[in-house]
This record gives sequence, C-alpha cells and structure tokens, in this order.
Amino acid sequence: MVADTLIYHPTLSKFIKFIDSTPKREKCFRLVAYLSRFLSYYLQRQGFPLELVKKFADLKQHATFIRKGLRFLKPLNHLQAASKAYDDKVGDCVLNTTTVIKNLALAGYLTLDSISWFKMMGLIDSKKYKLVPVWSARFWLTALVAGVFNSVRTYRINTAKLADSEKTDANVLHKKIFDAKRKLVWDGLDIFICLNLLNYLHFSEGDIGFAGTITSIMGLRDLWNATPV
Repeated sequence: MVADTLIYHPTLSKFIKFIDSTPKREKCFRLVAYLSRFLSYYLQRQGFPLELVKKFADLKQHATFIRKGLRFLKPLNHLQAASKAYDDKVGDCVLNTTTVIKNLALAGYLTLDSISWFKMMGLIDSKKYKLVPVWSARFWLTALVAGVFNSVRTYRINTAKLADSEKTDANVLHKKIFDAKRKLVWDGLDIFICLNLLNYLHFSEGDIGFAGTITSIMGLRDLWNATPV
C-alpha cells in the first residue's frame, strides 16, 4: 500500500532518527535563527511590509531562545572532550593541544551562553553581567582560532602522508585533506560572524545571517550523513 511505502521508506526512517536527538534539533534551530536574520534584513531592504519583517525578526529571537535551552549543560561534553585530548599521549601534540584549547573555550562560551539564557527567562536581572555576551563571543572566537590551527595541522599531516602513501591509502587521505579544507572554510565563516559580534567588523545583519545559514547547512549535512538508516 502507498501508506506502508511512505511509513517504511528509508528516508523517512532516517529523518525520524535524525530529529530524535537534541544536538540535531539545536542545529535545526540554528539554521532557523540565522536564516530568519538574513530574511528580516533582506525583506526590509526590498521594501516589504514592516509587519512581515518583524515576524522574521521575532522568529530569530524565539529560535535563539530555544537553542540556548537545548545547549544547557553542553559545556560538560566539551570539558570531557578536553580531558580526553589532554590525556592522549600518543597523538600529535599540536592536534591534541588545539583540541584541548578549542573544547575549553567552547565550554566557557556555552557556560556564559547559559547565563544569557537565564537573563532571557528573567531568572537573572537583565541589567546585570552586561559583559557576558562580549566574553561569550571572545571564548567562541578562541575556539574557532584553535579549530583553524587544528585544521591546518591536519591538512599538513595528511598531505605529507599522501606523498609517501600507497594507492590503497590515497582515497582515505584525500578525504581527510578535503575535510580539513572544508572545516577551514566553515570556521572562517564563523570567525566572520564572531568578529562582527565583537564589533571588529561592521557588516550588515544580512551578511551575518547569510554566513550563519551556510555554516548551519554544513553542520546539518554532516549530522545527516552520520545518521544511520
């Protein structure tokens, strides 16, 4: 029957597994937040009614609020990852060090982000801790810079291996090199967003929203590919 074909279709089954995960839902809301940010700016520039522009601006705020809630206690994940990388005495020193720095910075970023969430809920006076968003962005920037060094090191290691490898290993190494390049682009776009948050750059809301939309799609694509059928 048609109903059975749809219900048991592999794509639907994969989608159900995909959304049945807090991190994946959080990334979906990230896409909604940045896409809404881009659309509110674009529609305003194109002269659309302010009521429609406000709807997308409000959608961005709602999606951001939900994201912060979904990321509550996520710093524990990064603290554990940093600890494991620190205890790794076998792997490359640069990769381990940058992994430790990246995860500690992300833990700091997400901890401060939780304070912002408490302020949005009214549990903390909104007038207090005014520098929380600034320091949160600084921690995020630190994590991204560490990620760039990690990707560059990964690229160099695998490029050197490729020169001396047998043909049987070439495909695996090419994949690792491609992933490192892709991560550099990803982190570069997020650095662009972060520098605007810190007012080192002064691009428009549309530019920031567009960059965030791209990195959100990249993240969701990876999560989708990693979801078993």
